[in-house]
Amino acid sequence: MDLTHTIELFKEQKTARVERAITTRDKGRVFYEGTYWPARVYNGGDASLADFALDVSSWVTVIGRQGLTLLVVPTMSKAYA
Repeated sequence: MDLTHTIELFKEQKTARVERAITTRDKGRVFYEGTYWPARVYNGGDASLADFALDVSSWVTVIGRQGLTLLVVPTMSKAYA
């Protein structure tokens, strides 16, 4: 039985708040659409995200999922800060 999950990228991207710090090496947790989800940084081959950390209370953009883990990138907009 193959338990690997394919990556699904969302058509509509939404923001989430980091509840447990996320690094490129360690999963964290985000609050997304009223629920807490495991999350990890999705670098998509972007070398600038190779050694990146997202702190608690920062905002991220959810771009997809892999299994039950959300894939996130830093939110660049100051509107959520």
